[in-house]
Amino acid sequence: MRFCPEPSPVRGSLRGPLQAGGGGRRSTAILVWLEACAAVCCLFPAAAWGLQTGLEQQLQDPDAQVRERAVKEIGEQGNPAYVATLAPLVQDSEERVRMTVVRSLIRLGSPASLAPLSLAVRDGIPEVRYLAIDGIVNFYLPGYVDTGFGGFFRSVSKRVEGMFSDVDTVVADPDIDVDPEVLRVFRQSVTGAPDMQTRARVARALGILRVREAIPDLVEAAFSNNTDLILEALRSLQKIKDLSAGPRVAFLLMYPQKDVQIQAALTLGLLRVEEAIGDLRVTLETSEDDDVRSAALDALAFMPNESTALLFMRHLMDREKKLRIPAALGLGRLKNPEHLSHIEQARERERDASVRLALDFALVSHGRLEYVNEIVSELESRARRGEARPYLIELARESPVRDTLYAHLYSRNTEVRKNICVVLGASGDSNSIVQLDNLLRDRDAEVALEASRAIRILRSRGL
Repeated sequence: MRFCPEPSPVRGSLRGPLQAGGGGRRSTAILVWLEACAAVCCLFPAAAWGLQTGLEQQLQDPDAQVRERAVKEIGEQGNPAYVATLAPLVQDSEERVRMTVVRSLIRLGSPASLAPLSLAVRDGIPEVRYLAIDGIVNFYLPGYVDTGFGGFFRSVSKRVEGMFSDVDTVVADPDIDVDPEVLRVFRQSVTGAPDMQTRARVARALGILRVREAIPDLVEAAFSNNTDLILEALRSLQKIKDLSAGPRVAFLLMYPQKDVQIQAALTLGLLRVEEAIGDLRVTLETSEDDDVRSAALDALAFMPNESTALLFMRHLMDREKKLRIPAALGLGRLKNPEHLSHIEQARERERDASVRLALDFALVSHGRLEYVNEIVSELESRARRGEARPYLIELARESPVRDTLYAHLYSRNTEVRKNICVVLGASGDSNSIVQLDNLLRDRDAEVALEASRAIRILRSRGL
């Protein structure tokens, strides 16, 4: 009985050494096995190609279930080359197929997916529009959408927004360029979409992407009678930070709805609308709602002057911690040496961690650099990291603070190293690039990634 056909010259050259050691029949069997393995391996690409071709054919099947299943399988394969194959189905007659197409386009994550996703923003079904909007954001801010299928495929934007206290957290990197078609569709949709929730979702997306060209559209949206849309428009104006928009939304400080009053006050403060100081003081003194009063004082703390210093001094000892925090921030930003002893005394008696952190910010603002370490230590805390990081971003605009922070790039704590990279990416200079370069080889991959991102952002500013 023969185990294999007569060997080719190549197999014969391998066969000799094997037989030289004895067991010729066994060695021949081994060679046959190797040949079979090679043949099977050669078949794999052909099989994969056949599978893909079959899926493409199923995309044209008259049965919607077959089309939906094929779209899902193509998405799960993760090959962005097939975006063009899926794109026409974003206009499929069946809603469930279109929804699955949008999911697959998000998973594939290709720039080519932006055009069909932009088309889906104008879909007749609200849920398809919502997912398409969030999918576009996810392209620029990976992780914004949880890209599983079925019950696990959902937007996490609300959850992400709620995890942090600072307005700058949920934003794309400042050096991104938004696709012109995306920009056009979003600008049209924020005031022209058929339902208010789509408009609100687009308004949020424009802020996350920091689309400065959309400021007129966001201001127009702020004049809406829909509270959700007004709130998202205000939050986006806060993120874009174009000071010219501030005076145009000052009227919302008198809006009857509490949440709008709060966001309007914060917007006026962040955009430094000094002509609104009088109205903010009136709101602080007359509102019966502590949250609204806190927002008014917070706004005043972003643009402090000597006329509001007494307000900050008075509220530094307020029974409400939500008023003590902006009072400390306002006195810190004023940088009047006469206030330093009051800030020091307040910190000595303060027991609340968030208020102490604000007082640390104030002390560093007055040149007490030893308190930088106190703020940095809070980067280790998940509960207060969202408070500490924006404080450091603001303080690091001064070179003495940056010089103090460089030592923390070598902290044993991964979160500290990672967040200092974020701080320097936002407020660093050319020397920061040199310091960050050392972390490109950090033992933690996430730290190295943040260091690389920070360097890229700084270089995009011409540093």
